[in-house]
Amino acid sequence: MNHEPTRLMQREAERLFGAESAESLQFLDALMSAPDFAPCVLWTGETDALNDFRQHRPLAESDPRLDWLPDFALRLAIGGESPGRDPLHDAGAFYSLDFSSVWAASALLTIPQGPRCVLDLCASPGGKSVFASLALKPEFLLSNEVIGKRLAVLRHNLARCGIAHAFTQRLDPRDLAKLAPGAFEVVIVDAPCSGQSLLAKGIENPGAFHPSTVKGNAKRQVGILSTAAECVTPGGHLLYATCTFAERENERVIARFLDRHPDFSAQPVPHLEPWRSTLAEFPAYRLYPHSGLGAGAFTCLLRRDGLPSAGTPTELDPSLIAYPVAQ
Repeated sequence: MNHEPTRLMQREAERLFGAESAESLQFLDALMSAPDFAPCVLWTGETDALNDFRQHRPLAESDPRLDWLPDFALRLAIGGESPGRDPLHDAGAFYSLDFSSVWAASALLTIPQGPRCVLDLCASPGGKSVFASLALKPEFLLSNEVIGKRLAVLRHNLARCGIAHAFTQRLDPRDLAKLAPGAFEVVIVDAPCSGQSLLAKGIENPGAFHPSTVKGNAKRQVGILSTAAECVTPGGHLLYATCTFAERENERVIARFLDRHPDFSAQPVPHLEPWRSTLAEFPAYRLYPHSGLGAGAFTCLLRRDGLPSAGTPTELDPSLIAYPVAQ
């Protein structure tokens, strides 16, 4: 991996933090050095097994910024064997992921009542579907993935973790919107993006900071988010998240969406206030790799005006429930 930031990376850092600022240098250093972050797991197994797990996998030191973490989300101490190699992983006791994904999905914790129907529109490999299942306990969880190979990974992870009431589909978002208009109280869009945060994980990602890459992703994201909005019931919520830093893929996507959809508004997430974005007037949140918590993410929770009117899972189009996840 190249350990010197490119000019495009430096320009992005300057846009985010100001030219030659201390935080700009910290950001670039974190991208280039790929620091160790505390691994995170979402516990899906039995409580007794969790107690045993805690004994042989010590947790990371407590952090007052993370007092909101639900009981099922565990940050493990840095060092030691990868959680994915633990026998309990293959047994389905937990789902392992970067803390940034937990941080982004945590906006769901502010939704005031348990939704019946939840849609994860771009779901593979499954982390946000697992989080939504544990946090919201919906009667029906539809995890959608267009790409066939990624769908297989998604189904494997949901089945391995025994996610209740989970179904999968391989539908273009536009087709899904036609089949289920206004059918979901919660829709999650973990949008395809330039993935700039991958560098902080030590993963090569050539072109992630190139303007054409960012522009192309932003255009696609606007389309996906607008289509996802059609699936949200009045009074429902739409979560938008990425694992990139470009303003054009984050705040500007939301701003453009809100201009076109005046029946939606960005919602404050009190526990994420320490990470409030300075690049937007509406509430949106950014996690950077130099925070020491995770590789990085963006998240924004939107709410549609009106009173909830979604039906029950049994009222959904039969094709949507054709592929239950084996328990």
